[in-house]
Amino acid sequence: MRIVEQTKKRSGWRVYRTLATLGIPRSVYYAWKKRASLEDRSGKPCRVYELLPEERLAICDYALQFPKIGYRKLTWMMVDAGVACVGESTVYRVLSDADLLSRWKRSVVSSGEYNFRPQAPNQQWHTDVMYVWVAARFYFLLSFVDAFSRYIVHHKLLISLDGKSVATELQAALETIQDAKPRVVHDHGGEFVNRDVSAVVKAHNLIDIKTRPRHPESNGIVERFNGTIRDESNNDYGENHLQAQTIISKLMHYYNEERLHAALGYMTPAIWHRGQPEEVRNERARRIAAARTNRKTINQQRFKQAA
Repeated sequence: MRIVEQTKKRSGWRVYRTLATLGIPRSVYYAWKKRASLEDRSGKPCRVYELLPEERLAICDYALQFPKIGYRKLTWMMVDAGVACVGESTVYRVLSDADLLSRWKRSVVSSGEYNFRPQAPNQQWHTDVMYVWVAARFYFLLSFVDAFSRYIVHHKLLISLDGKSVATELQAALETIQDAKPRVVHDHGGEFVNRDVSAVVKAHNLIDIKTRPRHPESNGIVERFNGTIRDESNNDYGENHLQAQTIISKLMHYYNEERLHAALGYMTPAIWHRGQPEEVRNERARRIAAARTNRKTINQQRFKQAA
């Protein structure tokens, strides 16, 4: 500022010419002139929606409780639980700063594709058998997964794997959902391709769909479900058939009613199966908006106190 005044007196240059030579914006120069003192001062925080310290701590603590869960699912788990109502990008930044992000190997996208896309529950079911090792022998977990909601419509831990057993459980699955006439997708296993299963399909006027041979991706929905059950159970199903049934039943309840599913917008299969996703979206948006307003109020108070 002294240089500007001296130059004006000695050469008659106008202020803007001197500032241009010095490379100083005029807005900065006139802001200096308005200040009562040119002493250095610390800048005031200006982001009224800045995350609160207690929210950062809550996010990190929650992530440490679920170290295997990615930040996207964690976000909506925290919103639903009322732990921290923030968006996915905010959770990512907080966990990245705290070095708490889980890094997973990316899966390869399957080349399989369905021409039919269900638009409502019980239009298409996927079924498969997963081998379960209990007490030195195999049992067979038969599951029916709804393609639209990923809801486990029915499951049974079979002692023997044959067409009659599968047909009985298909009939039981249909009885759990009134007036359901789904397309039933399965592989070419002998337990599905037989007269007993065909009789149930024909009796209920269902559409029987066999996937491509040696192409598990065609039945990927239930294959992914089987992988999730193995991960959640750590392949520990107890010491006998009765214990295995109890453990698997709890896993099924957790999968349907509590576990957030990425393909469902991080909601539970039960929410989609009951037709309630919009209600959950609206409630989540309301919670995030309320937390944002509260955050603004608290930060404004902090800024006033700091000033």
